[in-house]
Amino acid sequence: MEKYRDYTAVDFLNDESFLRWLTNPTQTENDFWNGFLKAYPYKKAEIREATLVFNLFHSREEKLGLNETYEIWNRIQQEAKVSKRTLFLKFLKYAAIFLLVFLSGGISYYFIQQTEKPIHFELAETVQTGSSEARIVLADGSEVSLEKQISEISYSKNGRQLIVNNDTINQQAGNQKEQINKVIIPYGKKSMIILSDGTKVWLNAGSQLIYPSVFINKTRQVMLIGEAYFDVAKNPDKPFIVRASDIHVQVLGTRFDISAYPEDKMIQTVLEEGKVTLKYSGKGILNREYSVDMVPNQKIEFNKSTGESKSQMVDVSKYVSWKEGMLEFEKADLIRALKQVERYYDIKIRLADPMIGLYKLSGKLDLKDEPEEVLNVIRLTVPIDWQKKSNGDFVILSK
Repeated sequence: MEKYRDYTAVDFLNDESFLRWLTNPTQTENDFWNGFLKAYPYKKAEIREATLVFNLFHSREEKLGLNETYEIWNRIQQEAKVSKRTLFLKFLKYAAIFLLVFLSGGISYYFIQQTEKPIHFELAETVQTGSSEARIVLADGSEVSLEKQISEISYSKNGRQLIVNNDTINQQAGNQKEQINKVIIPYGKKSMIILSDGTKVWLNAGSQLIYPSVFINKTRQVMLIGEAYFDVAKNPDKPFIVRASDIHVQVLGTRFDISAYPEDKMIQTVLEEGKVTLKYSGKGILNREYSVDMVPNQKIEFNKSTGESKSQMVDVSKYVSWKEGMLEFEKADLIRALKQVERYYDIKIRLADPMIGLYKLSGKLDLKDEPEEVLNVIRLTVPIDWQKKSNGDFVILSK
């Protein structure tokens, strides 16, 4: 018993006796662990945290719906907010992202246990797919490759059929439960998806969309990692909700763009037409939730670190031109523009001097051109030069 007095939550999750107690406890094991908690009451927090994470990732054999997934994700986030243990807080953070990306359904605790370093979770957080292949993951776990540079996906109204680049695929109907699908688009590719309700979604490079094949609940909920443009089909009786990192957007029928890449400090929402309600939580002691009704041509940026938001009226076309293979900027920080170029072409761009990233860029970039030509256009606008390394990476130099 004494050996457990210095255990962390992660240590408990790696202990065979502790796991037996959680899964199939005997009277002897109940007596042991109850006695341990009486002898070392200060370990209750670690035991509670370990039990929570174990239950979230191991207790269900069937796949979770989106609502259940959101609830679990929020519970993990709340645990992380109140925890003062830095190491386990980091573990909870990555566990939450891991759940968010992979929907917890087919993920067992033992898979998580065998990952040796937090970097595995970081890869999930930054939406790296492990390959350059775009694909759909269906509710039964099977995958469909999206071979084209710009793929097109559409669903029938009942969600049982989907057409992928003119190929028809049949799905089994769910048993009164949403059948969750996921589209994964790596850097260098894009996709357009028509959901079963008629909503159109343009998914930008390096993004994922998680959604049911047919919406059977009172709301139409999807989860976004990365950037997407939504043209939402109108249905006054069934609001459409997009959850993206620290915010969620609720609409009835409208057109808007959300950029919420995990590695970006800012979440950006731009409304083109209609009305949306943007909700997000502030930071600090009160952790107050804010709600903003956006109007057309409004842009709201939310800082994930500080919880602060900034609103302004803009020319929306500059923020949604990526759908048409263009990038348009007006006094944008060069670093942010280069990040979009990186994602579109699936290349690496490094700044020789970080101060270069503060240059302001205005104008249009035609993404149908090769990346070298795009950098040449940028070079005409701001005082930079560039070099291409033997490994294919680009280095931006100051003139």
